Amino acid sequence: MSADLPEMAYATALASARNVGPATLRRLLAAGPASVTWARSGLVGDVEVIWQRHTELGLTVLTADSPAYPDRLAGDPEAPPVLFCQGDPTTLDRHPTVALVGTRSPTRYGIGVAAQFGADLAAAGASVVSGLALGIDGAAHEGACASGAPPVAVVAGGLDDPYPRRHARLWDRVATQGAVFSESPAGIRTERWRFPKRNHLLAALSDVVVVIESRHGGGSMHTVSAALDRGIPVGAVPGSIRSPTSEGTNKLLSEGCFPVCDVTDILVALSLRGAPVPLPTPHRTPPPTPSPVSSTEYVGEDRIVWDALTHDPSSLDQLIRSTGLDLAVLCGGLERLASAGVVREAGGGWWERV
Repeated sequence: MSADLPEMAYATALASARNVGPATLRRLLAAGPASVTWARSGLVGDVEVIWQRHTELGLTVLTADSPAYPDRLAGDPEAPPVLFCQGDPTTLDRHPTVALVGTRSPTRYGIGVAAQFGADLAAAGASVVSGLALGIDGAAHEGACASGAPPVAVVAGGLDDPYPRRHARLWDRVATQGAVFSESPAGIRTERWRFPKRNHLLAALSDVVVVIESRHGGGSMHTVSAALDRGIPVGAVPGSIRSPTSEGTNKLLSEGCFPVCDVTDILVALSLRGAPVPLPTPHRTPPPTPSPVSSTEYVGEDRIVWDALTHDPSSLDQLIRSTGLDLAVLCGGLERLASAGVVREAGGGWWERV
């Protein structure tokens, strides 16, 4: 046992030990100082190497008695005994939070709604919480990565290995602007059993949960169950009765979850939770005296989207072909440009506002 290592290093080593799950970890950390518990446990591992891995990655390690440990988890029966963060962990204390969740295989309607809600909520001052998964999660974070409240992600695996790989750049943007949290230490594989645990944590960190599209037995229902167990309001976006991706959301509505047809419905739910946020200015209303905008003011995907727009309406299909971007990335860029008041949408078409 090295005198140079902090107690947090031993807590990290305990969390990294093989076959030590959340319940065992909670019991071990409750037994006394982490360094003493490690010495008595007989667990195998190099504490210094494990700690160095986390410090070199710039990760913040939090236990329940850490000042930056989320207040939202106080008293939660499943509060992680050790929580890992990439970014600013105090993000959760500065803004109301809304979880936007749904299927990994959404319709274009679902992708567009997720990106729009993500952008509108961030602009209104609410942090969007999601799981950085493909589909609805990614679209919600693409929309939220604009000016406004910082985004928050909750992931299943270690913070040293972004999953899915296709979202590595989005992961970096969320971590830079807000925070990415995980119960898993660095070096831990993203195993299937960790996703339900991730969904429970995601719910616990949210003031309101909104399901945008989900099948009847989709993974989002783990988040819904965890939210309802905690008394957290759950909303659902209505969908076509012919769409398999709306089976779950329509069933939630039939069971009493509140309908979400506009971002205002979410803001009202936040207000009822004691976290009022102002209604964002509708981005479809043109400003009185718009200023000329140059494409040089935008970079990355936003620049690609801007360059593809003209004074004539373009459909999402046309923009996908002309930009080569994934649908979620495209919708996120469009919503950010719309929030900035430089593009507009009506009747399914998007065009440059002049």
